[in-house]
Amino acid sequence: MHNKKLTAALAVGALLASGSALGGVSDGAVVSNTCAGCHGTNGASVGPAPIIGGQPEMYVASAMATYKDGTRYGTIMNRIAKGYDPGQLLDMGKFFAAQPWVSGKQTVDAKLAEKGKGLHTANGCAGCHGANGTSTTPTTPRLTGQYVEYLVFQMQDFKDGNKPIPAAAMVMRSMLASLSDDDIKALAHFYAGAK
Repeated sequence: MHNKKLTAALAVGALLASGSALGGVSDGAVVSNTCAGCHGTNGASVGPAPIIGGQPEMYVASAMATYKDGTRYGTIMNRIAKGYDPGQLLDMGKFFAAQPWVSGKQTVDAKLAEKGKGLHTANGCAGCHGANGTSTTPTTPRLTGQYVEYLVFQMQDFKDGNKPIPAAAMVMRSMLASLSDDDIKALAHFYAGAK
């Protein structure tokens, strides 16, 4: 009996996570609620899933749209995004953009962060991501205070020519091409610890 209840609960949870049980609901809080399992309440992740609360509205919506259409690599996000319609993705973007940014609680290696700061400057990253990883461009994600592990994985994915990335991120692929894994780790520590 216990197993049947657990199986039923898991099935309902999977339906909700896919968005298909929402029946076209376009309330940002409702469609974003299922994200809390990985990204924390209101997008304030406790790691290592990325913080999405406080990210720019258009970035969240466009990231979800590229996961949905397969033009951005994702381990699970590609499947989850398929359950939402374009209006729901826009509402999701509005909802998360309205939340406060809560930086990840983590230990940052000061020596690596200093190296990362130099790489950020030398490689022209500030052009899109701002002086310290916080951009004013509505389609560019905030990196300041983001989790090191997520930043490393994301940069490695963007560097990997075998993984799809949005056209707008192609400039990152070319910028990351000459960087080693240690360089990427240093950049991640810089962004994670930047103010």
